[in-house]
Amino acid sequence: MSIKYKLVVCDLDGTLLNSAEEISQENKKAVNMLKDAGIEFAIATGRHDLIAAKYIYDLDIKTPLIACNGALIKDVRQKRVLYEKLIPSDITARVINYCKTNYFDYLVYTPDAIYYSEDSQRVNVVMNYNKSVKEELRAKTLNVKELDVVRDKIIKILIASQEDKIIEKLDNDINQDNSLTIVSSGKGLIDIMRSGASKGNALLILCDKLGILPKETVVFGDSHNDISMFEVAGLAIAPENAEEEVKKAADYVTLSNDMSGVAHAIMSIIEKAI
Repeated sequence: MSIKYKLVVCDLDGTLLNSAEEISQENKKAVNMLKDAGIEFAIATGRHDLIAAKYIYDLDIKTPLIACNGALIKDVRQKRVLYEKLIPSDITARVINYCKTNYFDYLVYTPDAIYYSEDSQRVNVVMNYNKSVKEELRAKTLNVKELDVVRDKIIKILIASQEDKIIEKLDNDINQDNSLTIVSSGKGLIDIMRSGASKGNALLILCDKLGILPKETVVFGDSHNDISMFEVAGLAIAPENAEEEVKKAADYVTLSNDMSGVAHAIMSIIEKAI
C-alpha cells in the first residue's frame, strides 16, 4: 500500500513521552512500523539535544533532531550540527541581566553545555535526566557564572516562571526590537531564541535537506511552540492533553500522551484512516 507521507515529526514532552517521561511500548512499536513502511521519523523538541539524545538511541532514529525549539538541527549519532541560529552576545547579555534583575530561574543552552542560574530549580530536570542515562550521554551542567557571553555560542535561554502574562512582559521589556522569538514550550516554561527560530522553520530546513516536501510530513505536538510546525506540515495532530489553542490548530486530535496517542494516530496513518 502506497503512503503519501514520507516524514513524521514528533514533539517529546506531553506528546511522544507519557507523564513519566517514558516512551510507551505502543509508541515504540508504531515508530518501528513507520520505518518498516519507509517513512522517516524525527523528533522536534524544545529540549537541548543533550537531554533528548537517549530517546534518539532508544528509538534507533537516524533522521536529524530538531532541538532547542528549532534553533538547532543536529545529527546526534554523528555529533554533527546541520543548522543553528544563535543569539548574538549583546542580546544574550541583555536577557541574562534582565533575568538576574527579576530573580528568574533560567537556563542557558550552548552547543556543549547547559548553564544554570543561582538557586535554579529547573536544573533538577537536567540532573534527573543525567541520573537516567549512561555517563557518556549525560549533559554537562555549569553555573552561569562560568558563561562567557562573548566567546560562547548561545542557542537558547529558558525561563521557568508561573507569572501571569509572562510572554507579554518579556516582549515589552526585552524584545522591543523584535530580535528574539519568545514562546511557551509548556506550562511555566518560556523559550527565548533568535528571531526566526521556530520548529516550523526548522522543519522546512530539514525537509529541504531530506528532499521531502512539507506537505509530505505529519507533525505531532501539544504546546504553543508546535503550532509553527502545524502551519507548514501536510497533517497536524495534537494529543487530547494538548492546550486548547493547539487542538484548534490541529487537523486531528488523537488520544492523550498517557494513552499512547501517537501510536493510535500512526496506525490510522498507516491504514490511511486519516
